[in-house]
Amino acid sequence: MEVEKDITNESKVEIYETLAVINRSFEQIISALYKLEKRVDLGDDYAYNQEIVASDLWARINTHALASITKRELEEKNHFSKMKANLGRQRKK
Repeated sequence: MEVEKDITNESKVEIYETLAVINRSFEQIISALYKLEKRVDLGDDYAYNQEIVASDLWARINTHALASITKRELEEKNHFSKMKANLGRQRKK
């Protein structure tokens, strides 16, 4: 059981770390786009318009991933809540 627990926790950490990388990357892309705009004529509102496109994709990815993550977390919460309740009953014996 210990090995299974470690794999589950490692997977969870990897999921959250990957999502953090995605979020940092979108922030860096948008920031870099505005830095580029200060040095290069990209045209009227180009950086702003691309920020909207990127932000839409960013939000879509987060929403899709978080829906799946939330489902998994709720399943784990329910599982461990049952285990905790059983543990409490065992201690009372």
